[in-house]
Amino acid sequence: MDIQQHERRRLEFLLSLDVLDTDPEEAFDRIAESAASLCNTPMAAITLLDEQRQWFKSSVGLELKQTERSIAFCDQTIRGSQPFIVTNAAEHPLFAGNPLVTGPPGLRFYAGCPLISRNGYALGALAVMDTVPRTLDETRIRMLRMLADQIMVLIELRQRNRELERTAAELRWMNQEVRQFSDHLKQAQRIAGIGSWEVRLGTGRLHGTEEFYAILGMPARVGGTMTTKALIARVPEPDRVRLLRRLRAMVRDRKPMQLEHRIVTENGGISYVMQRAELRDENDGATIAGTMQDITQHRLSQEKLRLFHTCMSRVNEVVMITDASPLDEPGPRVVFVNDAFERLTGYTAQDILGRSPRLLQGPETSRAELDRIRAALERGEPVYSEVVNYGKQRQQYWLALTISPIADDGGKISHFVSIQRDITKGKLAEQQIEQLAFYDPLTRLPNRRLLLDRLRLALNAVKRSGRTGALLFIDLDNFKSLNDTLGHDKGDRLLEAVARRLEGCVRKSNTVARLGGDEFVIMIEDIAADPVMAATHAELVVRKILNAFTRRFELNGIEYHCTPSVGVALFDRHINAVDELLKQADLAMYHAKALGRNTACFFDPDMQSAINARVALERELRAALHQHQFELHYQPQVDSGGHIVGYEALIRWRHPRHGLVYPQAFIPLAEETGLIRGIGRWVLQSACRQLANWSARPDHAHLTISVNVSAGQFGHAEFMQQVLAAIASTGADPFLLKLELTESVLVKNPDDTIAKMAGLKDHGIRFALDDFGTGYSSLSYLKRLPLNQIKIDQSFVRDVLVDANDAAIVRTILALGQILGLDVIAEGVEVEAQREFLARHGCHGYQGYLFGHARRVA
Repeated sequence: MDIQQHERRRLEFLLSLDVLDTDPEEAFDRIAESAASLCNTPMAAITLLDEQRQWFKSSVGLELKQTERSIAFCDQTIRGSQPFIVTNAAEHPLFAGNPLVTGPPGLRFYAGCPLISRNGYALGALAVMDTVPRTLDETRIRMLRMLADQIMVLIELRQRNRELERTAAELRWMNQEVRQFSDHLKQAQRIAGIGSWEVRLGTGRLHGTEEFYAILGMPARVGGTMTTKALIARVPEPDRVRLLRRLRAMVRDRKPMQLEHRIVTENGGISYVMQRAELRDENDGATIAGTMQDITQHRLSQEKLRLFHTCMSRVNEVVMITDASPLDEPGPRVVFVNDAFERLTGYTAQDILGRSPRLLQGPETSRAELDRIRAALERGEPVYSEVVNYGKQRQQYWLALTISPIADDGGKISHFVSIQRDITKGKLAEQQIEQLAFYDPLTRLPNRRLLLDRLRLALNAVKRSGRTGALLFIDLDNFKSLNDTLGHDKGDRLLEAVARRLEGCVRKSNTVARLGGDEFVIMIEDIAADPVMAATHAELVVRKILNAFTRRFELNGIEYHCTPSVGVALFDRHINAVDELLKQADLAMYHAKALGRNTACFFDPDMQSAINARVALERELRAALHQHQFELHYQPQVDSGGHIVGYEALIRWRHPRHGLVYPQAFIPLAEETGLIRGIGRWVLQSACRQLANWSARPDHAHLTISVNVSAGQFGHAEFMQQVLAAIASTGADPFLLKLELTESVLVKNPDDTIAKMAGLKDHGIRFALDDFGTGYSSLSYLKRLPLNQIKIDQSFVRDVLVDANDAAIVRTILALGQILGLDVIAEGVEVEAQREFLARHGCHGYQGYLFGHARRVA
């Protein structure tokens, strides 16, 4: 063993003796005094060396309690097993400069015997010292060594006494712990309702604790014994048979037993107990040790819980109970759900127990409603709500739920009980009813009713906020043509596609509605406080819409291009009525159509003035028809010899305030409103009456009358009957009646048009194609029509002398008439040169100011 390791172990042993820094002890002091007396020295000491110092356990003639180890004579003493003697320290090479030599106490002589333990460690020294040089004889050295051995024995004896004291203290502590444990065990048995017992096999005697007898309702027995037969007799059948069978199996198989059974208490009551027992083999025989626990309250609680679960499982409503953890994340945890919860959500109890009900929430769960529930629960109040939740497969369902806080015995809320009823079917029915009442079934957009409700709310909102919104009125261009040519099913597909495309042009907060037919409305609320900014935003939306319509629509395999006309009306606090706003947007839309379609137009007051005038004109037109304010003027038609061969009947309106009004001022409106049919019947009736009047005058009996027929009038199902009725009622000659049709009539329904013309021609009525060359001019239709005459439009005749193109068109029409065998008459002939040009190229019929203005006739 090296020196460092030896020193480390020496120090460890010294510290284990627990002698350093202890109080003075008489036995050590007597030995020190004996050494000084024996050696006839003024100083003696018992010293111990630790790592840093020399400590004096006892001393005679010294004031020192300890020194540094580096100056200790003892440090040299413990390096050997023999006494270490310095006769004159002042001359010794190791100690001549030592502070103990050069200073107090002025040592010169030192004789020390090492204190060596039985395991060979030198712990310190017994030393005698003097201030003058001297020596010791062998007898005194031997006596000094004997005293050093006594000191070591005394130290080791002291250690053993200390160990004995500690052992005694530990025994006292252990005895106290055993008593406390026994007391605690009794108390624990009393609290838990558990008594212990044991039976030595073969004796028939059972030893039980106080709690064992307390469970039986009996006072504790002296010695704590009773017979096993007496105990078993307290167990009623059939539990007794089960108990005996289990006891025998335990003894036979030597495996622990556990059994729940009833037992009769001393007062005749029935308690439920849990018996646990095991067989122990001991030197003096086998013993059965066991415990008996009173589980009566637990059993009753279990019965109540089982009854609760049974009832809850048969309740149709969902029952959920959570703890009352703080409502912040993660929130209360679920502690109970019934079977109805599993049936409704698909989650098992294991899936949800210990987790937050937030597991059931989803994107459609109303955050505002959840905040309202939370606020009520934080106040400790019950709350009713209807919310959307989600099942395990993320299926959505509606719940009507009531949540009630439950307080513990101390009045603190411990749980929340939620009773939940599935109202999904009712909500779906409500939604279906709402869908039918407020949504268009084809496009699933809000209908007119819902739009009007939202418009009213929006108008009220802008009155409060002072901000500006916008209403976009959208009409599909030529939608009727799609229905007529491709069928209504394609029209429906287009409306659905347009609805989706419009929704993609605006935010979800805006309203996209179908007003009816091919009309859609977009309401943009609360755009900006500045009307200019609001208009700019509305224009951006319009651009998105027009751009969206540049892509073709796919209609069940058919690609179709559709364009919209958009009217925009801004609304703010100055708009007072929904109808007024809709009228403005509608008017702007019609203006967009008038601008050429596939465009947008913003409403301005001039439009309103125009529409007001239009409404007034329509009202006055209706009055004019009923008050006979219309009259016919006749413009002559002549042949190449200048003879009048007939007249064209031209309608005029004798307005009570404005005087004579020409047809271009009111006929377009009459066609739009359908009044043209009534006006047309009057014209036809009046013309036939004039023919009948002329038939009585020989100079007029041969004259024809041409009557203009509009597309709306000719397309009416009863048009043929109306013409024949007019002829029959007036007695007019049908061969003198000529009906003038425009080319627009021919393209609507050519087969129906040809059939009607043929039917009327069979009665002698003739037909002229008016304004030829300005419309479709389809030769395939022209050759099929039962025409008698075509009329060159005055727009070609006007510049026939100066415009080569117009001249070429006139010549072509004249040549076409000759080829088809049709009469040709030119309108708008105002000068002789025009007539001469026409005559030179084969035209023999003329009409225009050169031959007379339209006028009333007798």
